[in-house]
Amino acid sequence: MPRFGIRKTVHNFITDYIGDGDFDDDVALEDLGLDKKDIMELITRLEDEYGLTAFTSEEDKLLEQAVTANDLWRFLQQITRH
Repeated sequence: MPRFGIRKTVHNFITDYIGDGDFDDDVALEDLGLDKKDIMELITRLEDEYGLTAFTSEEDKLLEQAVTANDLWRFLQQITRH
């Protein structure tokens, strides 16, 4: 799966949540107004988009570690390898 495609999709999905696409992918998701519930919904939408399923322990780990949009697309890249 192309890295750029994943990154663009993550950016677009976050834009849907916050209503503005003018943000840097290194900015904390919480600083963009997303809470843990929003992040979990975002992960679910991204999994659906790519036909992926992460194990619950992986999702829990992501929730603890997902701080930025970059973290989300790196996670998606990781679970596509399983």
